Amino acid sequence: MSGNADELRRNVRESFRRGATFLKLCVTGGVVGGHDSLTDTQFTVEEISVAVEEAASRGTYVTVHAHNNAGIRNAVRAGVRCVEHGTDIDAETAQLMREHDVALVPTFAVVEQLADTESMDLDPAIRERAAGVRQRMARALEASRAAGLRIGLGSDLIGPHQQRRGEELRLRAELESPMHALVSATSVNADILGIGDTVGTIRVGMQADMVAWQQDPLHDAKVFADPDMAVLVVKAGHVVKGEVR
Repeated sequence: MSGNADELRRNVRESFRRGATFLKLCVTGGVVGGHDSLTDTQFTVEEISVAVEEAASRGTYVTVHAHNNAGIRNAVRAGVRCVEHGTDIDAETAQLMREHDVALVPTFAVVEQLADTESMDLDPAIRERAAGVRQRMARALEASRAAGLRIGLGSDLIGPHQQRRGEELRLRAELESPMHALVSATSVNADILGIGDTVGTIRVGMQADMVAWQQDPLHDAKVFADPDMAVLVVKAGHVVKGEVR
């Protein structure tokens, strides 16, 4: 085993010692990285496999930030559970992910945020890069759906706009359907996290996590993105917004 893999193992063990419950590795460059590119790969298959091995020994998993196909394939071959972003996933990579039961979580809301000149003070080059990512991520979503992948939902929002996570459901609804977005955000996400036996669906014996809207978001997906439309929120059996009548 290489020295780099041994070093990664030490860092992974230290992360778990400090209380980590799962691991996320950045196996490619990112959209806002100042000194890397979306085409860069980070970590070898051997190194990622070490993280997967250490996580598995603790009954947990590894997910990865990844944009390009080379980095995604390295992670899939190493045994990770999920790919976050997946901007350039093509049909071949999607099929490989399907064979290894690796899920995908696209993140459209953060790309929209980065492209918004009013909310983010970013270098124009980063904003231009984000705009290209939006189109490619949509194609990756289509290829992943065609391959039959488990596709979850996550916003990856950064900064002060955490209350706008519902935007991700609206954006996904425009690309697929409101029902696809809702299922991804609930039962599929719970399945990816390994907690689908307690949350993610509404049925007898499950934890009571529910939202009621003033209007039907399956008829108008903009309802998902409007916090005022959520008139009742029940979390773990406790009403945290609204009241039960």
